[in-house]
Amino acid sequence: MRLQLTALLVAGSLAAATWQESALADEGAPWKINTDTLFYTDTDNVMVVSPQVAVHRDLDEDGGAVSARVVVDAVTAASVDVVSQATNRFSEVREELNLGLAKAFGSNLPSLSYRYSYEPDYVSHGIGVGFQRQLGSSDTTLGLGYDISLDTVGYTGTPTSAFSKKLTSHGGALSLTQVIDPKTLVRVVYTLSVQNGYMEKAYRFVPLFDQAGIDAARADGVKLNLSTFDQYRLPMRVNEEVPDTRIGHAGAVRLLRYIDALPGSFRLDYQVFADSWGVRAHTLESNVYWEKSDSHLFSVYSRFYLQQGADFWKREYLVSANGFPHYRTLDRDLSDYYTVTGGLRYEWKGDSLSAYLDGSAMETVYSDYLFLSSRLALIAQAGLHWQF
Repeated sequence: MRLQLTALLVAGSLAAATWQESALADEGAPWKINTDTLFYTDTDNVMVVSPQVAVHRDLDEDGGAVSARVVVDAVTAASVDVVSQATNRFSEVREELNLGLAKAFGSNLPSLSYRYSYEPDYVSHGIGVGFQRQLGSSDTTLGLGYDISLDTVGYTGTPTSAFSKKLTSHGGALSLTQVIDPKTLVRVVYTLSVQNGYMEKAYRFVPLFDQAGIDAARADGVKLNLSTFDQYRLPMRVNEEVPDTRIGHAGAVRLLRYIDALPGSFRLDYQVFADSWGVRAHTLESNVYWEKSDSHLFSVYSRFYLQQGADFWKREYLVSANGFPHYRTLDRDLSDYYTVTGGLRYEWKGDSLSAYLDGSAMETVYSDYLFLSSRLALIAQAGLHWQF
């Protein structure tokens, strides 16, 4: 049973990219070897352990590098997504390989990447190309990017000849980074995403109701939820059905400012997102990073995410004289909800070794999801980095 881990990893590593860039930007060591492990657990009975190893070799002083990264996600879940489908628990392992190459040619920096991801019921190949160019001086940088992902969706224990679906995802990005002064940087990014193919979950069945069942629950004084829905639903359960095409647009702006009084930096990010399914979302992130000494560094970060659900999202789907609703889903990531995240990070830096420990809490509140009203997640991440 495929479980989307992107949001978990991003939440657990919210400040990682900025932190590592600032910590390593002034180092001259061409080789870097990183080992990182993420631990995730939540009140919805999901546990994830995700170790990874990365090797990075600088090719020049202008961003050129070759890199490789291996990730393993071990997932154990008995969440409401699982329980509501009359399944007790499942365990799954996902393996991912990432390869990257970038080489500077004067003020131009082209790049190429490849990603391979394998799960028992999901195989994905991704290719990305990028291009950065300094405009006039190193203070202004234009960035372009495109990636494509070719995915094959299966069903655990079922041969692909019996069940195999395709999903193709395209992504494009345009960014402009401007150094305002020696202490201030601003970045503006626009991204376009286009997905076409099978975006349902093969294991997910949607309970259906009729007006008589809804009225009976109301008359009994019962609020439909995970414990009560089975008493009032219709006997049949139908597969999830969502549109075959999804187009998304996102705009983001980042402000990064060095503050002498810390000494350290303050980062503020804002992103707005909208797609063809009617999903609308806003994300606000902040990060305060300071150097206690040359060897001890700290960071405090926060994130707020607010989403309006898809146009076809319903808490309960009703059968009418016209039959089943054409589009129907139990994917809570398509519902109305908000998420608040807060975390702390500590890093120790030596001459060639550095280590960090990151901990955060993430509270998600669902306003209109049949099986769950809220979820609290605890995330910890630790790593050891060696450069030479």
